[in-house]
Amino acid sequence: MEGNHWPLILIEGVLVFGGALAFGWWQLRSVKRDREQAKAERERQAAQTTDHDEPQP
Repeated sequence: MEGNHWPLILIEGVLVFGGALAFGWWQLRSVKRDREQAKAERERQAAQTTDHDEPQP
């Protein structure tokens, strides 16, 4: 058996590190989306509380 396994090692390294980068990107995307949803929910709740605080004529 030859000792020339560098192409396989390189391909495996690219797949592993690429997968880790893709996973990290996916998680950061999810965090950003969750923050945006939470912000929209807080704004919606703030708008509802200000609507209820107004005096009724």
